[in-house]
Amino acid sequence: MTFEHGDDRATRAAGLEVRGVSFSYGPKCVLRDVSLRAERGSIHGVMGPSGCGKSTLLRLICGLEAVDAGVVRIARAEVSSAARHVAPARRRVGVVFQDLALFPHLTVERNVGFALRSIGRRARRQAVAHWLDIVDLGGEGRAMPHALSGGQQQRVALARALAAEPEVLLMDEPFTALDASLREQVRGRVCDVLRRAGVTSIIVTHDAHDAVACADDVTYLTPAGRVREGVDRSYRSDQSVCGPCGGESSDAGCGKVAIEMPRLTPITTGTDQVRSR
Repeated sequence: MTFEHGDDRATRAAGLEVRGVSFSYGPKCVLRDVSLRAERGSIHGVMGPSGCGKSTLLRLICGLEAVDAGVVRIARAEVSSAARHVAPARRRVGVVFQDLALFPHLTVERNVGFALRSIGRRARRQAVAHWLDIVDLGGEGRAMPHALSGGQQQRVALARALAAEPEVLLMDEPFTALDASLREQVRGRVCDVLRRAGVTSIIVTHDAHDAVACADDVTYLTPAGRVREGVDRSYRSDQSVCGPCGGESSDAGCGKVAIEMPRLTPITTGTDQVRSR
């Protein structure tokens, strides 16, 4: 596995920046000094074992929770800090939840159109048709969600989120509920749609295969108490995330630490050097 380090990374436009963010639920520290940067139009993966704070990080980005410390910026505009909290509706952040949250009583086209209630009926119909075509569901507009496969439901939720033209799209474990036979196919389609849409996207997953297949960069959330760059090239699917990325699985201490890694090229054997920042 090789890394591509570009000297111009710091000068590229950031679609999303999380800098030194910490968050606690009462006395329990969930995230501590977490940072990540997603370039505009890129797909950024967030990996980590269950309970490491991945979903909490998404809630902070979209504004459902307020940060205790640090800053969140979307398209260079500050939306969260200790002194400032922009309401979720004003952030232009789309979310595809793990359970998809489709309205079971509405047709596919009405589910997608729900995000477009503020525009005229004719424009709404055109926009819905456009996004259904983008996700290859142009002929399913009048279907009910329960009549669709899991992969099709995933794409309906994606079309609904993209129809609102968000600056940032958040996807929480988007492929977990899919059968193994569908997972790779749906993952490929979803990633293709995200790249065609050109929206900055954050995909939370505990599966390294999803992250490597889709993401331009990956941030690991681990219980380790320091920040490191790099990843073990000899990843095995039966390893925990903390093993390959050089973190420790100890529960000692408070919070999680982000580990950022550039885009990966094909997996090979060997070991990357891991260094402390």
